[in-house]
Parts: sequence; structure tokens; C-alpha cells
Amino acid sequence: MITVKATREGLVGDRTASGYIIDTYVPFVSLPADAIGRFVRVTNPENGKSVIAIVLDKGPWNIADDNYVFGGKRPQAETGTDLFGRPTNGAGIDLGEKVYRQLGMTGNNPVSWEFIS
Repeated sequence: MITVKATREGLVGDRTASGYIIDTYVPFVSLPADAIGRFVRVTNPENGKSVIAIVLDKGPWNIADDNYVFGGKRPQAETGTDLFGRPTNGAGIDLGEKVYRQLGMTGNNPVSWEFIS
């Protein structure tokens, strides 16, 4: 399990990298690698709430950060810039609206996540 800063996906009505049209009903997350279709457990360490979600998008920031998602490294976005030199907010995962609400999030706070079988 890794703990990273999370951001709220938002963008309701937009299409994700997997083709999913974002709504407020499906518990999904975005990770910066080709993890689409995998399931993760996301936990809010502040209150202990946990949610099972599916990866339906690539992001935030460095969509090809395989060393972070699959290699046990820290998110490259934590450096403050992405691979194109754009400033980041340091987030390693985006949370869909349903996940954000179920975890009781109130801002861009840390969450812990791990793949589940």
C-alpha cells in the first residue's frame, strides 16, 4: 500500500482514457500508467474509510509513470513538475466523485491505495 496526495477528478460528462463517460455513480480512480480495468482499494488514513474502485482513466499528470504504479517508486508528479515541465499539484491519484464522497474527503488530502486481486 502506498500513500500519496489525491485530487478530485471532477469533469463529470467528459470521457476518460478508457472511454467511460464520467458520472457520480461509478467508483473509479485514475492512475498514471496502463492500469485501466484493474481494481484498487483506496483508504482515507484520516478517518479509516475504504472503497474498492476500478481504474478507468490515466492521470493525474504523468500518464506513463509505470515506475510509480508498478515499480514501487514515488509518483514523479511529487517533484512539482510533470514530464513536460508543467507545474503539478503533487498528486499521485485522481478520485472519481463517488470515491471522493465515500472516503469523506474534504480536499486534496493523502490516501493510501493498493491493487486487489
